[in-house]
Amino acid sequence: MRRIMAIDYGRKRVGVAITDPLCTIAQPLMTIRHKSDFDLIKRLKCLAVENDVGLILFGNPLSMKGEPTEMSQEIERFVKKLKRLIDIEVKLWDERHVSKYAVNKLKGMGLGSRKEVIDRVAASIILEEFLESKRV
Repeated sequence: MRRIMAIDYGRKRVGVAITDPLCTIAQPLMTIRHKSDFDLIKRLKCLAVENDVGLILFGNPLSMKGEPTEMSQEIERFVKKLKRLIDIEVKLWDERHVSKYAVNKLKGMGLGSRKEVIDRVAASIILEEFLESKRV
């Protein structure tokens, strides 16, 4: 079974999480700082190949009403570029409240709120929610 990689997309930083080889557990992997779409696509492609990824899941920050936001539209544009350049399935996943949940989770663990840590924890929460939806 190929792994699933989740992305918490940001204009400067991207949080990355990945499943275990059996696709049952989500774990934060890293935070990528990027300067351009090309740079980010190259790095995501390398990570996907190195980790035998079969699905890349992007958090989609819709509004509370479920409508597209400026950031969700930016993510959709990026995902379209990525799909043209990578031979791996790419999906969007509703991520409303994920960043706030990540901050609260880290504070509850006494780990503070460093942005780079929040990004990868947010990616792991996106992935956990996706995995949970498949178990139901």
